[in-house]
Amino acid sequence: MATIKRILSPKTEEPKEKKSNSSMRDFLKSAIHYNEVIPQETIISSGSLTLDSEIKIRSGMIVRLVGKGAELGKTAQGFVFMENYMKTMPKAKGLYVKAEGRLSKAKLEKSGLKFVYDVESWVEGTVFVLCSNIAEPIFDLLKANLKECHDNSEHLVWMIDSMDGLILKDDFTEKTISNNGMVAGVPKLTKLLFRHIALPNAHYDALGILTGQFAAQIKLDQYSPTSPNQGSSSGGSAQQHQADVVFDYQAVNKSDLILEDEKSQPDKLKNKVLGKFARITIRKSADESTFYTFMVPIRFGAEFKGSKQIWVEKEVADLIVAFEMARKPSGSWFTFSADIIEEAKTKEIEIPEKVQGMNGIYKILEEPKVYEFFAAKIKEMISDE
Repeated sequence: MATIKRILSPKTEEPKEKKSNSSMRDFLKSAIHYNEVIPQETIISSGSLTLDSEIKIRSGMIVRLVGKGAELGKTAQGFVFMENYMKTMPKAKGLYVKAEGRLSKAKLEKSGLKFVYDVESWVEGTVFVLCSNIAEPIFDLLKANLKECHDNSEHLVWMIDSMDGLILKDDFTEKTISNNGMVAGVPKLTKLLFRHIALPNAHYDALGILTGQFAAQIKLDQYSPTSPNQGSSSGGSAQQHQADVVFDYQAVNKSDLILEDEKSQPDKLKNKVLGKFARITIRKSADESTFYTFMVPIRFGAEFKGSKQIWVEKEVADLIVAFEMARKPSGSWFTFSADIIEEAKTKEIEIPEKVQGMNGIYKILEEPKVYEFFAAKIKEMISDE
């Protein structure tokens, strides 16, 4: 009898489970990275409603303040950023690197900040002053403090004033003063700084501030074209490309002074200078404000410290007009919108239908309730959070 053989289908093996993204998992386990640290990117006020309405400074950024001369307000603005960062971020403290010897006691007092020189006194709400200009140990200290603050649930705002005052350790210890003129010094230091701290600064929600002076570009051929240099300052392309925002402070002209009588010449007795307008050109920003120049009113007087030096009452008046809460169809009279007048009435605030000129707007803003009403409206309009 014939044998019937059963033909079986070939035995197939169960497909092996693919280990998707295993190389990425291995990398994240073994390498140094910041993927698990999600930055909050909290808005930090510049102290100026004019600037805040156009530019958003956030935690995690590095801000560069440059200028073509001294006493333009770079350091003072840096201190305002420090003040507002520590007011905004929880458990925040500051580190100020005094790389140049020109910071006066009067300027420190004018800042309104609490500076300490003893590390045991460096606590929340204070700014430690580090009097050093040797670059490498300063950068190592910044890197270590960024991580230490993050590990302790603290936040750090730091400022180097200025990059031009820094020097390499080898140049300080091994070279004489006569043999220490390295043209590429500041750009080299800036690249070194950003390579080490840009990522932790961003992910740990710190805020970095760099000041710099004007430096002429060196040209071997006087007829060769000059490459663009944002802010025309030292620091090279590293500061230009890696800084998030660049403020370029312009020279103050006589016409920028704020006088008791704007139609007359300044006189110490008869027509005092009440303040000045700081001219700030934005050389780089994440917003659509690059290359625009803004006028920020600064008021003089020993009683005005820190962010109070910025004359926000004058800014409010200008922004009332800019946001068309008051219009001037013709002549010198401003007319407030019916909606603004009605909204103010609901809060028991009286706003006249018409006022004459900007002085009329300044006059009504002298009433605290009126000022607070318009300031709150403007802050609401410029905020995106």
